[in-house]
Amino acid sequence: MLKPHSDAWYDRLATLQSGYFYPWRSTVPPYNGEDTFLAMLDDLLAPDKDVLEVGCGHGAMALDYAPRCGSVLAVDRVPAFIELAQQGVRERGVANVKFVCDEGYDVEVQRPRIPAADHSFDLLISRRGPLHWVEDAKRVGRPGAVLLMLNPVHAPLPEWNDWLPPALQVTPPPDYTRRQSVERYLGLGGLRLESCWSFDVPEWFDEPLELYRKLTFGLPPEEAPGYEVMETVLARIFSEYGENGRFAQRFCRFLWQAVVK
Repeated sequence: MLKPHSDAWYDRLATLQSGYFYPWRSTVPPYNGEDTFLAMLDDLLAPDKDVLEVGCGHGAMALDYAPRCGSVLAVDRVPAFIELAQQGVRERGVANVKFVCDEGYDVEVQRPRIPAADHSFDLLISRRGPLHWVEDAKRVGRPGAVLLMLNPVHAPLPEWNDWLPPALQVTPPPDYTRRQSVERYLGLGGLRLESCWSFDVPEWFDEPLELYRKLTFGLPPEEAPGYEVMETVLARIFSEYGENGRFAQRFCRFLWQAVVK
């Protein structure tokens, strides 16, 4: 079984669905990290700003904000996602965004490298993308450039985790915090954390099928037990841990900002 969110896992995901998106339906309350990131991004955009987006997936977000800035270079390592993004450029006629398929790593020097010239960007962003690029951010950022990134955070293991088969069990959180990981990469790149915010809100599911879709995200059919096999267990989770017929998991995010000096 592939490690979730590894390179190989993303390569396989591109064969299972058309683009990078969450295939389940759920709701979260305001101030959940995701909407705060988008609001901050909107405040930072300007017609004279050049933007780098790392881990752009199939380009949906870049295509939305591109008309509000000078230029966009959006990078992802999965060819199928970039092909979809480039198709979006043609369909929507957005002229100032360039999508590039790149690993973000220079094998010769054995370190991360963003595929861009020195001092190219005023704003560097990533929404649920990788962290390794931060090590090269200072090189491509102009003085005063802002880094804005949103990272998912592991929630504590749920009490019902052992009820699930191994393939669907929630991954235990690592021994280090997301903040520690971010500060490590910033330090490697000669930067420091300026501001950060943690979010922990309920993610509500209205039916067991949607929870099943989340638990099986990224799994091919041969590795995921069918819904008919899991329906009884999921119904029990809703019954014992739900509220008024709904069920919530924790939805955790870490939002942070740094500035190129």
